[in-house]
Amino acid sequence: MITVYTLTYNEEVLIQFMLDHYRERFPGCKIVVYDNISTDNTVKIALANDCEVISYDTNGQLQDSRYLKIKNNYWKNAKTDWVLMCDMDELLDINAKVLQAEENAGTTIIRSEGYEMINLKDNFDLDGMKYGARDINYDKFCLFNKRFIKEINYSIGCHGCNPTGTIKYSKKTYKLYHYSSICESFTLEKHKRYKARLSPENIKNGWGSHYFSDYTPEQAHKDHLEERSKAVKVR
Repeated sequence: MITVYTLTYNEEVLIQFMLDHYRERFPGCKIVVYDNISTDNTVKIALANDCEVISYDTNGQLQDSRYLKIKNNYWKNAKTDWVLMCDMDELLDINAKVLQAEENAGTTIIRSEGYEMINLKDNFDLDGMKYGARDINYDKFCLFNKRFIKEINYSIGCHGCNPTGTIKYSKKTYKLYHYSSICESFTLEKHKRYKARLSPENIKNGWGSHYFSDYTPEQAHKDHLEERSKAVKVR
């Protein structure tokens, strides 16, 4: 029923978890991975899971304008009506049966409500992360029917969009789990990696500004303690 599109760069920690999530809910779905020349096992894992891998090169830089072009256009060649544009750390909690019911009701865009997933322990147990905190900044329109939506028109960061076509939002909102800070070491490494890869264009326009400053182990520890104080069971 759907084609899943995702962008990757050195995502070997998350990719199998993400692929299993969507393949369980949409058996046999096509998954297209746009890989920014990963240097770890990301591509190997994607190919082993029968994903289509398309490489694109930004000379080692994080370029939000390039990401935006991919997310606004490359789904238009999908063979399925429904397309899902997600980051590697985003898991939308919907399945084929529910989506079919939404289609039967005339829905063309699925509404989501974002949750920052919180690890109550400092480890890499993704399956064990059942707690989170509601965060409206993670609300996205990432699943829509291309037979009716002609342009999605995401803005930078893809948290906002201005779709055109026949638009009917789902009455129900579906949980969108966001795994951006799995544990302290992961958060530190992610911040360091993103900061080092920011393109001059990103810096000039203030895109990804939360990565501009340095991030210390002490700050990571403080942030994770604060997150755990807000945790409620969401999965």
